[in-house]
Amino acid sequence: MKGEIMPKTALVVDNDFFFVEFLGELLEKRGYVVIKAYDGKEGISKIQNEKIDLMFADIVMPKIDGPGLIGFVRTKYPENCFPIVAVSGTIVEHLGSLDKIGADHYIAKGPMEKMAVSVNEFMDRIDADSFSVTDKESITESGTLFPRREAVDLLDSLHFQKSILECLGVGVITLDSDTRILGVNKAVLRICNRTTSELLNRLITDIFPHDDKPVLINALKGIVHNQQLDNTVFTTITDSGKTRVIVTLLLVEDKKVGWILALEEYEKWEKQA
Repeated sequence: MKGEIMPKTALVVDNDFFFVEFLGELLEKRGYVVIKAYDGKEGISKIQNEKIDLMFADIVMPKIDGPGLIGFVRTKYPENCFPIVAVSGTIVEHLGSLDKIGADHYIAKGPMEKMAVSVNEFMDRIDADSFSVTDKESITESGTLFPRREAVDLLDSLHFQKSILECLGVGVITLDSDTRILGVNKAVLRICNRTTSELLNRLITDIFPHDDKPVLINALKGIVHNQQLDNTVFTTITDSGKTRVIVTLLLVEDKKVGWILALEEYEKWEKQA
């Protein structure tokens, strides 16, 4: 009908099924259409296919984490981004690095009863248009906040491992079992001349030359079917020139969950030699 106000759409991304249901039900009662995703990769797919007005995202998630998802959104919508709310049980452990996460608001997870009150109070501001995305690093508590030593140590370890990956002199691409890209390091962005948002959740075949796609597919299949192979290697042409690609299986607790591709620039190593 003419003049009818369309309901807004909220995307909820969290690997905790029960929390997604809890938050989804709360938002639906406020008149929102709720789209649900259970990791950052699925969240990106929803964003690419739906019009989103508001996003809630956990920080620590499998496949693509909260900062990766938020960074994708910021790049995709640099001028007209919808409000982004990070909801996590590790907010207090992230207090020193919230600027790196990039959300507009942060809600600390806690008991569901207290969270319902906190989220509804926050949504009152959203629905009244009194929330400004320039209010960076505002935090809503759902209980007493205090850092947990084990969580701090775990996050420090994760950040250390990510730093190693970023400092490697070769490109590293992480693929999911459906051959979509879960992560890349800085070297990949240079070698492929792409941004992170252009690569995340893309099929790996989309970023290789057409003539090399059969070789890539055979390499991925070959290392899955041949248990004796540690890796398989082929050569391709990227924006940086001739590039060697080393394909290995990604194993988690001896379970095949995807692949790792290492990209080495021939010209770079030949010059150093």
